[in-house]
Amino acid sequence: MLKPWFGILLLTTALLAVFIPLATAAESPLHITTAQLLSIPDQDFSPPPQLVNERLLPDKWATVNLPHALTRQLIPATAEYGNAKASIIETWYRLKLPASASEKQHQLYIPRWKTDGNLAIYADGQLIYMSHSGVYWNGWNIPLSISLNSTANTPSPSTILLRIQRPSDSGGGISSVWVQESSSLNWRYRLRHLLQVQLPYTSSVVFLAVGLFSFFVWCRSRHEYSYLLFFFISTASFIRTLHYYVGETELPMPEYWFSWLTINSLFWMVLVTHFFLRSLHHRPNGWLSALVTLVTLLAGALTLPMFSGLLNAYSLSPLIYCALILTGSLVAGAGAYQSWQAECKDGLLLSGWAIAGMLFGCHDWLLQNNYLSIESIYIGPYSNIGAFLIVMSIIFKRFLEANENVKKTNANLAFRLQERENELTKSHQRLREIEHRQTLSNERQRLMQDMHDGMGSSLIIALLEAEKGHLDAPSLTDVLKNCIEDLKLTIDSMEPVEADLLLLLATLRFRLTPRLESAGIRLRWDIQNVPAIDWLDPRNALHILRILQETFSNIIKHTNATEVRITTSSDATHVRVIIIDNGQGFTKEHSACFSGKGLKNQLRRAASIGAEILLHSTTAGVNVTLTLPIIATERNSKPSKCPQ
Repeated sequence: MLKPWFGILLLTTALLAVFIPLATAAESPLHITTAQLLSIPDQDFSPPPQLVNERLLPDKWATVNLPHALTRQLIPATAEYGNAKASIIETWYRLKLPASASEKQHQLYIPRWKTDGNLAIYADGQLIYMSHSGVYWNGWNIPLSISLNSTANTPSPSTILLRIQRPSDSGGGISSVWVQESSSLNWRYRLRHLLQVQLPYTSSVVFLAVGLFSFFVWCRSRHEYSYLLFFFISTASFIRTLHYYVGETELPMPEYWFSWLTINSLFWMVLVTHFFLRSLHHRPNGWLSALVTLVTLLAGALTLPMFSGLLNAYSLSPLIYCALILTGSLVAGAGAYQSWQAECKDGLLLSGWAIAGMLFGCHDWLLQNNYLSIESIYIGPYSNIGAFLIVMSIIFKRFLEANENVKKTNANLAFRLQERENELTKSHQRLREIEHRQTLSNERQRLMQDMHDGMGSSLIIALLEAEKGHLDAPSLTDVLKNCIEDLKLTIDSMEPVEADLLLLLATLRFRLTPRLESAGIRLRWDIQNVPAIDWLDPRNALHILRILQETFSNIIKHTNATEVRITTSSDATHVRVIIIDNGQGFTKEHSACFSGKGLKNQLRRAASIGAEILLHSTTAGVNVTLTLPIIATERNSKPSKCPQ
């Protein structure tokens, strides 16, 4: 894994490889460090003329050294020139260039012109450049590189005039000036542009992009407020850094609103940083939070553009920044102390950098108000880069910790789930064993109940009749045959039929055919395919078998039939089993509803399984229809019709 210092070494080597050859590619440029200065009071801004005759300007030039700057007034006041008050100052800088017969293209390079207002540059009286933005945000931090002789066979000018119109209460000035071939100045311009424009722009955009990522993370994890605070910090930093690289063209919004945003964005950064530090050391400080919030709200309210007639935000910005530095220092110091008490390394690191940021802010305040050389570099953007890296590392560490916690939680859940699955498996096995034992017990009870109600009842009655001497040999034979048939029927009901009614009927046919043949009755089997019956279990199968057995017993005993036909039919909801004999049918004296014990048993069994029995008697025989539901329903009895 590459060490951080190795990456820094590679970057430095790459920069040197780019700029050193450019620096030595051409002759040394002309470095102008003196100029002549002329200040003319005025009442309003005016567009620069296309041509300027310097002889028509007042002959009040004064020699100044470059870089030259006028200290900005901390408390705005209208400048007085003689007995007149001027709201606008027109400042001229005149640069004398040595005569040159070279036809090579020359560039005028100005590292910084720092003032409010508008800039126009003239070469031998001809306008070659003018700013196109507003008064306050005019690209003062963007270095200028302007061609002096862009057309062929044009000699370099001998005089350069810089016209700056600025408010009288603002400071201003220009850096030293460079003139030479474009190739020799290119590396200076590129390096300056990189430090003053590109790095602030790139870092703020990257900061904002990572902040947007944190915002989307917060949207999924609302309890992690640090991600939301990081998004607010990155947004405020992006807005604040705008004024370092905008202004070459007109702003897409009014200047007074842009001033309000850039000034107050620093207060927002201090406020959000305070709450971010609180989330790190977990030691809330109510009075400090209230104070920082109050200062932020007051600064935002008092600098609103609608109050510009009373309090001009841009003019008062030096004093406002002083209040900001005091508030930020209080936040950084309190955060460092509380982080030290809480033994929070991340909080100490961020607080320490915030303290350094306040020192950088003091440097930038001095540079902004021209107490330092205007050729210095603003280090506020680099302070933001450091803060961005620190906050991002904290967020990244928390992100990794959250992922690790999720992994541990998932592993713990998987372990607990496996334990629960093992418990459920054991419980399921125990339940299956209990269910198996319960099934066996239920099946024993069912068999015992069926044997008691069927074969047991017949044997007891036969025993009583035999004890009284009323049972003869033929009657005993019938009883024993009935008992054997009941036993066989009970055994048949235990066979798995798997919801197949036809299989159950085939079993019944196998048992009844010999008995019907011995009684001289021919069986006609006319069975059609029918749907499966989902509720057909051994208990219900026994009910069906006993209902059909009773029907066939009645045919053998009472109808004198010679033929029995059994058939099936079905519709969407029911299956029907129809038994038709060619016997003598029922007479009127047999038509009393439910008079027979066997018929009552049939109706009772049918009701218990939700079925219905219909009997219809004619002179040609009796039709018995057993109607069975295909799908299990609530098993309540239905009224059955009497024999006809």
